[in-house]
Amino acid sequence: MMVTARRVVSSFVVLLALGAGVAVAQPKAGPPPLVGAAEVVKINPPAGFIDDPVATDDQRVAYVVTETGTKTELHVYSHALKAEQVVDISGVTLRPVALQLVGVRALVIGVTEDGSHIAAMVELADKGKVKAGAVAYKLGPATHITPIVRDGKPRLAVHKATAGANGTRHDVELVAIETGKRIAGGRPFELDGASKQAKLELTVNHWSDGMTRAHGIKAGAWDRKEDQRSPDVEAMYDLITGKVTATPITDLYEQRRRFQALADAGNQLDFVRMAWDNSGLQVWKAGKPKAVTFDEPLGNYDPKSMQAVVTSDGGAWIALKVDPVNAAAVERKKADPEYFDLFRVAPDGKATRKTRVIAKGLRHRFGLVADKAGDKFWLLERNAGMDRGGRSLAVYQVQ
Repeated sequence: MMVTARRVVSSFVVLLALGAGVAVAQPKAGPPPLVGAAEVVKINPPAGFIDDPVATDDQRVAYVVTETGTKTELHVYSHALKAEQVVDISGVTLRPVALQLVGVRALVIGVTEDGSHIAAMVELADKGKVKAGAVAYKLGPATHITPIVRDGKPRLAVHKATAGANGTRHDVELVAIETGKRIAGGRPFELDGASKQAKLELTVNHWSDGMTRAHGIKAGAWDRKEDQRSPDVEAMYDLITGKVTATPITDLYEQRRRFQALADAGNQLDFVRMAWDNSGLQVWKAGKPKAVTFDEPLGNYDPKSMQAVVTSDGGAWIALKVDPVNAAAVERKKADPEYFDLFRVAPDGKATRKTRVIAKGLRHRFGLVADKAGDKFWLLERNAGMDRGGRSLAVYQVQ
């Protein structure tokens, strides 16, 4: 019995030693899930998915929960109340593409089955006999319906393109976003198959401000005395006022490269894109580029993941996802954590990394919260295998 007891004690000591060894060998903690920011709210709908359009102000975040082909609900979450207003907008659209908060109402822009745009101003709460979800006004169908700022005031640009035997006719009007009333109508603008307006001798390259302004090259004026034309000029035709603004072309090579980038930009003048020589990113403001200098190696990121919002001061916020097997990681023989990094670009083009969110195996859609401080952003976490909508929406504050 004495021998057996000693064996039992010895075995118990060995087990303790092994247990202590296991405790010491616990795996190290992974990378922190969130750096440089704090989560304000995270929304996970119990059914359906959160669709792409998101709108914000300094108090609220608006989003749409969609059950494909059957139902769409507009949700407006209040940060202060920690509560939501919910209205059914299935009667407006089953495919929303844009939202905008307008006081106690919300503007919903959707796409019909044939690709046309429609818009409706929706009540968010009961007010007397008017019930939540009631439609204050409707617009469309139209080729495009775009919220813009015109003469310092928020407007809706309604654009209709009509194909004809000899080209395309463009008609536009401006509408007051609050009331839906027409403010101004544009003059018909007809382009031939080569995007040329014969009377103005203007060949259109790109558009801006909700298709209310056409940009292109205008043929130089004819000089009868010299019996020749003056050089061609850059020109912008305003469909609302009917006026042409011309600018001399001082560098033909620069102008052609710039016009190619603007033609590819989807009828906008403010955007972020790769430089012509792929040397880095550029912030474009009012149709003019500015190089961006990052405080992190740009080669560490997947260029296809880039998303950006250009700010009114000429800077931007740029989001990029780390490529875990980038060249530097391969050289170190160690994969980098898959972070989704957010950079603030100052007006001088200097980009500073502000936050990072762990995103292993995830894809996000990024946007800024429209508040005065300009220090909040939202991320829509994509559903696996889907390029529309996501399963959760989170709002963060930069710290």
